[in-house]
Amino acid sequence: MINEPKLKDKDRKEIIRKLKPFWNKYLEKESKFRSEIIEIEKEMTKRLNLEIDLEFFHVDNECVGIGASFFKDRDKFPLIHDSELIKSKRLNIF
Repeated sequence: MINEPKLKDKDRKEIIRKLKPFWNKYLEKESKFRSEIIEIEKEMTKRLNLEIDLEFFHVDNECVGIGASFFKDRDKFPLIHDSELIKSKRLNIF
């Protein structure tokens, strides 16, 4: 178990007060980014016309591929790994 450093309540509140604007900025950017990713996933699903929803898969905050959004659909569409997409000669098919 990691021993975290302890802060006095007064110091902790002051640090939180100073960090709050950065946290809010992060949440704003993250929300916009996630909205854009959702639009890309919708477009990808529509263009491939596979009758299943597709999404980007992440592990430890890194995109590792594209696959079916719902577990029940994973037998219809396997995970396409990032390494396959990176080495593909023709990436832009649209």
